[in-house]
Amino acid sequence: MNSDKALLTQQFIRLQKYALDNIRPDISYADCDWETLISLGGLNKSGLILNNAVNKDPDFFAVDKETLDKWNNKARKEFLDSYNRFSEFKRVYSSLQEEGIRAVVLKGYVLAVLYPDVFSRYSSDLDIKLDPKDRDKVHELLTQKLGFSYNEADSKNNVQLYMHGNLLIEAHYTLWEDYHGDNIDVLRKQKLDDPDTLVLIPVTEDISVWTLGHTEHLILQMFHIIKHYIVEGIESRYLIDIALFVNKYKDEIDFQRFFRVFKEMNFENFCAVFFTKCIEYFGMDESVLAREDRVYPEDETAFIQDIVFVGKRDLKDNSSYSLLGILSPYVNGKKEAGDKKSGRMLKALFPSVSDIDDKYAYCKKYHFLLPVAWVHRAVRTIFFKLTKGNKVYGVKDKITGSEYRIRMMKNSKIL
Repeated sequence: MNSDKALLTQQFIRLQKYALDNIRPDISYADCDWETLISLGGLNKSGLILNNAVNKDPDFFAVDKETLDKWNNKARKEFLDSYNRFSEFKRVYSSLQEEGIRAVVLKGYVLAVLYPDVFSRYSSDLDIKLDPKDRDKVHELLTQKLGFSYNEADSKNNVQLYMHGNLLIEAHYTLWEDYHGDNIDVLRKQKLDDPDTLVLIPVTEDISVWTLGHTEHLILQMFHIIKHYIVEGIESRYLIDIALFVNKYKDEIDFQRFFRVFKEMNFENFCAVFFTKCIEYFGMDESVLAREDRVYPEDETAFIQDIVFVGKRDLKDNSSYSLLGILSPYVNGKKEAGDKKSGRMLKALFPSVSDIDDKYAYCKKYHFLLPVAWVHRAVRTIFFKLTKGNKVYGVKDKITGSEYRIRMMKNSKIL
């Protein structure tokens, strides 16, 4: 099975590369498990771009007609879904502008314009950075005028979620969500959302959006990648995002500043490993590396498999896999839990005031309420377990998952 998984991983990543550079892969697809590969395409939010690639040369990829027809139908629905979502995005962004609200688009369509077409990069949400003083105005606009529903249960203090149709809006009132810690202090000092550094990017002929400066946006993207890599695993399209972004804006990016920031957070080795794979698989300009030599994970096969399989060891596992509650110290810079399993178990059950989710913010203000927050958190977990069933992990599963993520962190030189 491991050899089959390794082969499928290479077939998948080389198909992604072909989708971008049109150079026929140097690997056979004669015995490809297309059902699983197509599933991986959806998991990595790359289904449409992979489908388009296969249809350019179907004889070479040797997909049977029935499988390809089903995939084509699925891809057409995905395209229509993306088209409708983009139309909704334009309606929202235009309305914000009309109300005099400065909305800074993060990732999303700013990256999508770098792909063969704007709909090749699938995204189900829209991340926008807004001024905290506009919070009430934004809420009223979205809920009263534009028909969005507010998802209070899953919102955080600094990230409010709104849904309408198939578009989820994440309204960020800080770039760093509700994180606190040494690494977040490093990032805050960078003032990535300084208005003087914002740039206007054309998305289509009829709409341009404000976004972070190119260096600032690369720092944000890489921290976002590292965060998800630590707590749940990442999609392979992030390799494409970074490769395309760097190649497009390399002359405007301050790479010395970039590596200085990540060195201060002890993430510079992971950045070098990640950049190396961007270079090897997706043609990123090698001159951006801070060192002369490329940097590799301890086990390259395990590294790329983990990415292609998005942190999942079992594709049949549809549970929510975020381990933020346990592994957040590795994100925010406080690693007092160390490598001890017992420490992670205690942290999972009884997080400290600094590490508990801001949904329980009352105990951050009044520390004596921390035990009440633990009970509140436990009741909420049981409720979600009962209502969502196997889509939510229990503590035992999270501990097992955290052990695996820590192995991947060591492998990729985060630890």
